[in-house]
Amino acid sequence: MTTRTLKRKTLSCTDPLYAAHALGHEFGVDKLANTLFQQPGVMYNKLNPENDSNHLYLRDAVHLTDIANDDRILSAWCSQRGGVFVKLPEAVNCDEELSDQLLKISEQMGMALAEIRASRADGVITHDEFESIGRELTNTVREVLSLKAVVSSQVRELPTSNQATTAKLNTVKFNPAINSAVSVKVTA
Repeated sequence: MTTRTLKRKTLSCTDPLYAAHALGHEFGVDKLANTLFQQPGVMYNKLNPENDSNHLYLRDAVHLTDIANDDRILSAWCSQRGGVFVKLPEAVNCDEELSDQLLKISEQMGMALAEIRASRADGVITHDEFESIGRELTNTVREVLSLKAVVSSQVRELPTSNQATTAKLNTVKFNPAINSAVSVKVTA
């Protein structure tokens, strides 16, 4: 068991325990402990990845994620398992979201390619540069998967002949003889 406090900020973490540590300290360990009805000391230990006496269980990680409304632990776990976490859009109703998502993909791809170009400038790609490239490529994959979600929200069924007939039945025509609209039933 170690008593040292981990102070470094982990921005792009692939270890769920370090992600939980960062989340806890940014959100407030005392606040989380109070919400989860735990002693602050126990919560500090659970969030310390170097601590062997208290363990962060799955239910704790789920509660932390929900309370803080932060997907960092999920993202780290997905990364550790060779995947990416993609938050699906809540609702997409127009083509503007599709256009925006296509622009985000182009922008992110440009950032990934710029990272590769900059890393190759001296003829050698170091391990740190490779990790940075990997982060940008993972972000690119995340944006592509978000595009899939945007497109899936725009899937519609083609109208059948019954739906077309119903639309014709409810046609409204203007009758100039009586200066008003008249509902006309059309039979198919």
